[in-house]
Amino acid sequence: MAPFENTFSWSFSRSRTFTDCAKKYWFHYYGSWGGWDYAADERTREIYRLKNLTGLHLMAGDVVHRAIERALTAFARGTDPDPEAVLAWCKAEMQKGLIESRDDLGRNAPKKFARLAEHEYGPAPSREFLEKIAAKIGTSVRNFFTSRSFSIIREIHPDDWLAMETLDSFNFEGTKVYAVPDFAAKHEGETLIFDWKTGRPDARNKDQVVLYALFAAAKWGVDPDHVQGAPVYLLEGGDFQPLPAAAPDRERVATYMRTSIETMKKCLANPDKNEAKEPDFAPKPGNACRWCNFRSVCPDAV
Repeated sequence: MAPFENTFSWSFSRSRTFTDCAKKYWFHYYGSWGGWDYAADERTREIYRLKNLTGLHLMAGDVVHRAIERALTAFARGTDPDPEAVLAWCKAEMQKGLIESRDDLGRNAPKKFARLAEHEYGPAPSREFLEKIAAKIGTSVRNFFTSRSFSIIREIHPDDWLAMETLDSFNFEGTKVYAVPDFAAKHEGETLIFDWKTGRPDARNKDQVVLYALFAAAKWGVDPDHVQGAPVYLLEGGDFQPLPAAAPDRERVATYMRTSIETMKKCLANPDKNEAKEPDFAPKPGNACRWCNFRSVCPDAV
């Protein structure tokens, strides 16, 4: 097999990481590269391990997303999913992840086993915190099953489903741009895209929906004016309001992407080969360091 190549790409999460702290961006996308290889140097392997840390809220969100995917997959195969059975699966997955993290099973296999930042850096999650996370998962899953979004999905034949939790990409002016629609389907002459959210409403999600419209146009050849994208805030009841992705919005997001890509590449020692040197990525020491996965290896962390 040909060796993996670290090629430049763009996504909203990558852009936000760069904006938050360029040094954190370097750790995540460059310093960790190759750390899965036992032959890699010790620091690279440690950065790679830290890159794969998660937090309880993120773990819970991931479990909810996977639970919804499992439920919709079962529905597509003709089985009506049982919400309580789905919740039981969520509980088992969270317990499994907590044990893996507590026992640090993934020290030498960080992609295979969960590791919480709460266990890595402390304090370990309290019973009260774990109960809040369990309640968050329960509310999110139950609200999904009673939501208008699920009612609409049940009306759509699976043959008209376009995507579900699949990492995909499209070409934007020569740069690979990643997108992961939680659910997409053809519906009443429109392309419907749902994005499940287990957090609180965030204005930045509007641009994510516009990106999905650009992705849908490039990937499926649909008219972006007929893309109905919506974040579905499961903690808020699971209702949704489609956000606009009109031509001015698409141009605004395209301009943002263009500028972001250019700014990122200016930091590269060799943009053509996507080569990056750590000193060229300035840190932003501050309160955010307390929540950064890389604080134990970053000389600028405070």
